[in-house]
Amino acid sequence: MKKVIAIGLLTATLALSLHSCKKNGGSGNGNGNGGGNNSSLVDVSVERSDTTSLPNPIPALPLSLDFTSSPLGPIQIDTFATKVDEVITPYGFTKDKITEVTLTKMRINIENAPSQTFNFVKDTLTSIQVYVDSFGGSLPKRVAYRQDVPANSNQIEMSVDLGDIKDYFRAQYMKILIGFRTQENEGLDGSAKFRINYTFRIKADTKK
Repeated sequence: MKKVIAIGLLTATLALSLHSCKKNGGSGNGNGNGGGNNSSLVDVSVERSDTTSLPNPIPALPLSLDFTSSPLGPIQIDTFATKVDEVITPYGFTKDKITEVTLTKMRINIENAPSQTFNFVKDTLTSIQVYVDSFGGSLPKRVAYRQDVPANSNQIEMSVDLGDIKDYFRAQYMKILIGFRTQENEGLDGSAKFRINYTFRIKADTKK
């Protein structure tokens, strides 16, 4: 009889233990934060598009010009107001809360000159390099590059460097510079315009 009672008590104890495990288990919320959603962190993508041009046309010459370094380059092709406050206000934070800004996508199209292509760029290991800097600054940071240029193309997708550019983005103005070498006997029409499409990723901590 005692043996039966002992078995009964053991069975009841196991049942209570299993019930307790089911109630306490599964507490993870699946958001990777390990303990509740942290609503102070913001992560948004912002797109912008600008049309610009080189300061001067490039004549078709039997030699290659180097616009990747001084004295000819990199060439400043655009200066624009970042309008950072206008961009981030809908998300409920200010620019002092920004923790990181990266360029995630860039595409360049040639416009206003139907027969113009990127053939004027010499095809090298780093055919085109794009930099950002603050207005009046002298410390440009590379944000995108292209290692090869398709023949007869008037549009190119750039590869991006994922470095943080928040200090440039938080400035009132940001300038864009481009570096490349010219292809022998290929020129750039002075009427050609470049439409540059950017996508920026902005991270912020509203409790920062």
